Amino acid sequence: MGFLFVMLFFARPAQAAQAVTTGWPNWRGPEHNGVSTEKGWLTTWPTNGPTQLWKVEVGPGHADPAVLNGRVYIMGRVSTQDVVFCLNADTGVIVWKYAYDAIASSYGSGPRATPAVDDKAVYTVSADGQVFCIEATSGKMLWNKNFQKELKLVMPANHFSTSAIIEGDLLLLNMGETGLALEKKTGNVVWKSDGDSGYSSPVPFTFGGKRCVALFAAHQLVVVDLANGQKIASYEWKTTANSNCADPVIVGDTIFVTSGYGHGSALLTLNGGNATAMWKKGYGCVYANPVLVGDHLYALIDSGWGKADLVCVSAKDGSEKWRQKDVGAGGLTVVDGKLLILGRHGDLILAAASPTAYTEIACAKIFPVDSGAKPKPIICWNSPVLCDGRVYVRNERGTLVCLDVRGK
Repeated sequence: MGFLFVMLFFARPAQAAQAVTTGWPNWRGPEHNGVSTEKGWLTTWPTNGPTQLWKVEVGPGHADPAVLNGRVYIMGRVSTQDVVFCLNADTGVIVWKYAYDAIASSYGSGPRATPAVDDKAVYTVSADGQVFCIEATSGKMLWNKNFQKELKLVMPANHFSTSAIIEGDLLLLNMGETGLALEKKTGNVVWKSDGDSGYSSPVPFTFGGKRCVALFAAHQLVVVDLANGQKIASYEWKTTANSNCADPVIVGDTIFVTSGYGHGSALLTLNGGNATAMWKKGYGCVYANPVLVGDHLYALIDSGWGKADLVCVSAKDGSEKWRQKDVGAGGLTVVDGKLLILGRHGDLILAAASPTAYTEIACAKIFPVDSGAKPKPIICWNSPVLCDGRVYVRNERGTLVCLDVRGK
């Protein structure tokens, strides 16, 4: 399998002008890039790791938690239903939960889309294309849509996994070849597209003075106008089973994307919407999202099914700076210039985000291996979330753990 990094050069795009939102309200955080600027948290951990504040079982799945206003929103699967949980961030006590019938996803039985929340509502997506809007304070359902049926969208082979992204008054989804935008208050369609849906999530950004959306769709990377969904630029990229899973990463006037299945990496320029490769590389990552710190990308590079190396590469030319083997194909987040990594088998690692060398600062086993004659490892595909001095980590079986890293 290969790691695809694609850089798209645009003509002098403007930087995103939106203010940073407090909390961690959606997949990959307020800036949609897996980066937190939170300071004052503990980077020196006890031997057994940070203190566990609470642990809650939410059912199998791969949804990350969204955190806002002292509450944690997360999804899991219980019996034949998806269940949305609202938890007290201090105690883990369930404030409310909302359940609805939905099919199980093909990889792991639970939902994979992370909730998106604002001050009024939380938005969720099921594996079979149902979108729900639920009142954030009470858990009352406000509206729901089934877009597989209403828009006759073809369900991807591994089912829908796009997380909803709130952008102003819109709700953005990677459904259809060039995405779907809804009125967030009503669920009414603002613009839509036909064709195959991708597995990644939309990334809003500013280009040429206007807000746009980057989508890693089933067959291409596409940039569309936020106002009307019209295509601005695209680059064809077809993988086995249409498995373009990781989100695009906006870096000034470039865009990086990553996918597996032997595609390697490429640096592209755009001329009139047509992209041309300037360089290609061969390392690769399947679904874990790379993160950017300064001029370097950090990514969990695939090294075999379920295995991954942590690699630092130059964002300028794609050259590899260092590689730490066998970290595991989990997820990673940047917090105040440090890498917070959840390995595939439950190790929480804190490392320096430096292009010079891999330097581990701390490590703790959060999810131990099962006991017994034939122990089964705990699988973790999620990215860790740090918000208000608490680290939230989740495994695919549905155990959500909250760890205390507040500065003393």
